[in-house]
Amino acid sequence: MHTVYAAADPLEAEILRGYLAEHGIAAEVFGAGLWGARGELPADAWPRLVIADGAQVEAARELLRRYEHRRHAAATWVCVCGERAPVHFEICWACGAERPAH
Repeated sequence: MHTVYAAADPLEAEILRGYLAEHGIAAEVFGAGLWGARGELPADAWPRLVIADGAQVEAARELLRRYEHRRHAAATWVCVCGERAPVHFEICWACGAERPAH
């Protein structure tokens, strides 16, 4: 068994399991049942995508990298002037203010 992704929550894990299945990669979600106990257990409670076929690990990781890239490419930040800018912009396109550090 090869862990290829630690999901943010059980819903994301299931969505990504389906995404991999659409590309011919069988994956299982492990740890989703621990989600409700996170913070109370001294253990890793993040749901994980696991693949049995070692030959598909790199293909799965590449698909998941594409998913991450698209997810972050759509991210934005809000400037002090109220305009939204893509997360990869360091300076607001509307007023020239620098992106706040958070």
